[in-house]
Amino acid sequence: MVKDFYYNIVNGLDVKENLLSLKETLKTPIKGSRERDALLLILSGDYSVFAELLKNEDPKIRKNTAIVLGILGVQDNIDILYEAYTTDTVMYNKASYVEAMRKIGYEKYKDNLKARFDELKNMPVDDENRKHVIDEMKQLIKIFGNGKLTFNGFSLENECIFTTNRNYKNVTADQLKKYPHKDFPSGIIFKTKSLEDVIHIRTYDELLFVPQGIRVVSTDPKTAAKELFDAGIKEYIFKRVLIKGDEAEQKSSYRVNFRTELRTKDKQKAADFAKKFSGELEVLTNWELSNSVSDYDVEIRFVENSSDKLIVLIKFCILKDDRFTYRRETIASTIKPYVAATLMQLAKPYLKGNATVLDPFCGVGTMLAERELAVNAKRYYGIDIFGEAVKKAEVNLKSAGVLKKTDLVNKDFFEFKSSHLFDEIITDMPFVTDQKSLFDIEKIYEAFFDKADELLDKKAVIIMYSRNPEFVKEYYHLSNCEIKEKFEISKKDNSYLFILVR
Repeated sequence: MVKDFYYNIVNGLDVKENLLSLKETLKTPIKGSRERDALLLILSGDYSVFAELLKNEDPKIRKNTAIVLGILGVQDNIDILYEAYTTDTVMYNKASYVEAMRKIGYEKYKDNLKARFDELKNMPVDDENRKHVIDEMKQLIKIFGNGKLTFNGFSLENECIFTTNRNYKNVTADQLKKYPHKDFPSGIIFKTKSLEDVIHIRTYDELLFVPQGIRVVSTDPKTAAKELFDAGIKEYIFKRVLIKGDEAEQKSSYRVNFRTELRTKDKQKAADFAKKFSGELEVLTNWELSNSVSDYDVEIRFVENSSDKLIVLIKFCILKDDRFTYRRETIASTIKPYVAATLMQLAKPYLKGNATVLDPFCGVGTMLAERELAVNAKRYYGIDIFGEAVKKAEVNLKSAGVLKKTDLVNKDFFEFKSSHLFDEIITDMPFVTDQKSLFDIEKIYEAFFDKADELLDKKAVIIMYSRNPEFVKEYYHLSNCEIKEKFEISKKDNSYLFILVR
């Protein structure tokens, strides 16, 4: 395919169309094809055709030629690319030249590119050149990136939000008693100058920051960027980051990569807002805050409120979350660890320190690990019919320091036999999936409670996370237990925590 396109170009046949087809074929090759290798073989080191195309009077031909050379990745073409970059007066082509040079090796012209980078930073930006300046700067920033950034704001006065289970914010709030705090729609908002003392709390999902001096902005993306800039968002972020291993550089010139997220059901609205806001903020901060959709240090998040404004929140993605590092392995149905931790806090009055604990559907061991972190038990048994899950549970529980007192069994729970009784069953019950129908789930609940009656000791307890409360009510009597407490975890998911006791 590339052979036909290339020789049509050589013979001057529909050059623009064939070059476009060549570019698209190289960018998105058919799976298993080796179009790039095929073209390199045809060229055999002779790139004179492309060198001439870089001088073509049609700017789109020059742009697509640069893209093709970037994909081919041959460093010998750096000189012709750089010459085209410096002589081409069409702004919308510039980014393609820089991207191509970045891909093939730009070191020879690094100083020249740095000078261009500094020039662009000081170039007046207007509606006519905005998009082209932003596109070129994005490519240059990928060349002149920072070292690894790290969070440096632990001892600063921070106003933060722990997002939590909305029904049980108090579980997290109770662990923040010494800090000023109050309810927030999605969790708890609090102030602290000692962030390291609270980030270990296990019952929150995300840690978000409220920027100083501004809480809400306009729904217009460009206006929002200007409002945040005027309120000192750049300074707020920069105070809380540090280039790892190079403090001196922080005092001169560096960049923080950010992404923008607008929380709304309208995906197109969110995408349009993010694009316009990000571009405007980059220009206002001279690209010291640089938009990146993948390799970012900070997320600037906007949440719609009832007063036609957007709430502004900051997430420092460079702030490492070490709470659940034991969880090295997962499967699709794995419970979120902060949810498991919340369940254990709710059930804590019923957890005994000398208990023998059974998890009949243990998965990768998250419930067992969080049970141990809430209250130490005497012995654990984890059962799962899914062999891969049991292997992953072994990895996770070893990392959590629980494996030495845990027996893991790859078996159907309903075929499990034990010579002794258990003080406690904790379980995240199976739920409807593509593999399990509602009828299947009902049968599991019925069999579970019947089996629990066989395995539980006197005064035993069942800690059950369920998405089918109707089946709990229908069959719990088979276990000879009573429902002691019931906690609605999520109305949306119809999920509940049940405490059943003998």
